[in-house]
Amino acid sequence: MSDSAGRSDEERVRRVGENEALVRTVNEKLEDLNEAFATFSNTFAIVCECGDPTCLEQIQLPREDYESLRSDPTRFAVVPGHEVLETEEVVEHRGGYDVVRKNEGLPANLARATEP
Repeated sequence: MSDSAGRSDEERVRRVGENEALVRTVNEKLEDLNEAFATFSNTFAIVCECGDPTCLEQIQLPREDYESLRSDPTRFAVVPGHEVLETEEVVEHRGGYDVVRKNEGLPANLARATEP
């Protein structure tokens, strides 16, 4: 692999990670808004935390599941099929969404560094 190809791969991983971090930050802010609705339904909506900057699909999940997910900054909730296998692996299949964990190295380091 040439040096420019290596930089290109690293830049793609960085862009995916930055997009996921941005969506995670949005979801943290949505958590506050969803809190009132969770009182009535015990669930709330977040935006899919995949690396696709055009994805706006929503995921419904219990508040406890979201809090558990957030306890590890390398884990994200994605719509099934939205995982990016170059940077993460699916570690759980839950009702209506999957949980992915970032691979060690640059993907996991970006996730930790950008944790809200």
